[in-house]
Amino acid sequence: MSPDTSDDVMGEILTSPQRFACLVRAHHGEAVLDVALGRLPTGLTARHGMTGPQIAAVGAVAAAACFLGVARFDVLQAVASAALWLTFSAALVLRSMASIASNAEVPTPTLADDELPVYTVVVALYRETRVVQDLVNAINAFDYPKNKLDIKLVVERRDLETLGRLVELRLPARYEVIVAPPGEPKTKPRALNIALSSARGELLVVYDAEDAPSPDQLRLAASRFAADKGIDCLQARLAVRNHDESWLSKLFSIEYAALFDLINPGLCALDLPMALGGTSNHFRVGSLVNVGAWDEWNVTEDADLGIRLARFGYRVETFDSDTWEEAPHELGNWFAQRVRWQKGWMQTLIVHSRHPILFVRDLGFQRALAATTWMVGAILSGLFWPAFAADTLWRALSAGQGELTPWREASDVFVYILALSGVWAIVVPAVVAGKLRRFNLTAAALALLPVYYILLTAATWTAMFHLALWPHHWAKTAHGRTRRRTTPVFVRTHNTMQIHS
Repeated sequence: MSPDTSDDVMGEILTSPQRFACLVRAHHGEAVLDVALGRLPTGLTARHGMTGPQIAAVGAVAAAACFLGVARFDVLQAVASAALWLTFSAALVLRSMASIASNAEVPTPTLADDELPVYTVVVALYRETRVVQDLVNAINAFDYPKNKLDIKLVVERRDLETLGRLVELRLPARYEVIVAPPGEPKTKPRALNIALSSARGELLVVYDAEDAPSPDQLRLAASRFAADKGIDCLQARLAVRNHDESWLSKLFSIEYAALFDLINPGLCALDLPMALGGTSNHFRVGSLVNVGAWDEWNVTEDADLGIRLARFGYRVETFDSDTWEEAPHELGNWFAQRVRWQKGWMQTLIVHSRHPILFVRDLGFQRALAATTWMVGAILSGLFWPAFAADTLWRALSAGQGELTPWREASDVFVYILALSGVWAIVVPAVVAGKLRRFNLTAAALALLPVYYILLTAATWTAMFHLALWPHHWAKTAHGRTRRRTTPVFVRTHNTMQIHS
């Protein structure tokens, strides 16, 4: 063998894992997509929408409602009211139970560098030139051995601006820029599944482009996984760094604080299914693959994956670490994001209600009831909350007028109790979580909550039309629009949040 030939052979053999993966995708892209996508069986993906029996069931309910509306409107009104009251009551009870449930985290010894496993970090990027430098800075700040990081930044081939910006950054070898081949659907979970097919880590975490995780988050998660072999997924807390930028971002941050600081930990304490947050989800890669990874056809893949993990018997927990995010503070940006979220809840409900008997068998009756309450409650409360509020006000203002029948008297009392309970279940967790986060909560901000939920209703009705016309369209949330780019550091001590600059 000549020296030149030897050099050629060695040049073909010696290459980095990132370069080798890039070559495989370049030359065998279709085969890679076959492995990465379509992991889920038809019954567990949102690709095909409602089944024939589901369409028939919805049609039967609609036909019965139309018949009663013409023949006996009073009966239709009573049945519809009872159904909504029952749903709202169940959702309020579940929210209240989760808000007060205790989920004190047992301190876990942190692993030393040589004990830590390889950790895959996945971020799907699309039109993120404004924030990609901040993202890289946040990842570089991780307190984790650099040689044990497998960082995958997934970019769409058509997104030349973000690709160009990544080239300018001259990222070190632990970063792998994956160019997702064109195809349908154009969604974040599709990009995540493509990255998963070449993940080298034993553990994997997903972040969004605007995220700023706590530097010790990976080490804490790895230590928790090592200490408790029964945990398959960990959800970090999501917090808003620009909460005071507008009234919309303030209410968004209160909503997030109540969900991630109180309700999700409470659901874990009660051993009930929990919808994941879409970012800062840490997985055992083996468990993630076993449940079919993400559904690339669902536009809230996080909610669906949380339910599916529970159905497969995998355990999800929360842990004491923050990831700071940017809240949409402009109405158009917030509205588009919320339409996508509500559409995804509808897709998730459709998927998991296809085979109700299997759903209950997988989860058990109580956990299936809780999961159904979250899904149905998220949709129906969005659709009909203003109608319920208007009905409550009408009953209060018209008290004493007309014939006072036993049904009217009993229903009035029940509605008043339900309305007051709803205020308690929404406002109290928001105030408690806001105080923990040291938000400047004012009466004016809380007074705007009805406006916030009216906007949510508009987004939910819009989501229904989107589901019918563009079921898999991904409404991109614009990042990097906040004027506040710095991230405060909060340290939790004795159930309070202390600010450190």
